[in-house]
Amino acid sequence: MKQVKTLFAENLNRLRKESGLSQKRLAELAGLTHNFINDLENMKKGGSFKTIDQLSAALGVEPVQFFIDPAHLGNNEDANLLAIIDHLKKNMNKMFDNYQRKA
Repeated sequence: MKQVKTLFAENLNRLRKESGLSQKRLAELAGLTHNFINDLENMKKGGSFKTIDQLSAALGVEPVQFFIDPAHLGNNEDANLLAIIDHLKKNMNKMFDNYQRKA
């Protein structure tokens, strides 16, 4: 099993390239520096929750996608996991909306 830092770095690099973005452009979109993106991808630094939020927004992905082992992307395990997470997120949003209406 890969360490979290390794998964994050590999997935950040993969997702950035799949989006057709340079490190510099991703940094601009995420409000970070080019050097910081480079350090994340080379595991010299780790990302905070805020950084993960900024990167996921800039890349248009769910934060969990930074932590899925790329070796598993060819099978349905991760697709099923993402579907479950999406379902849970929708249900939580509905519950939150209902709570706000009652308040």
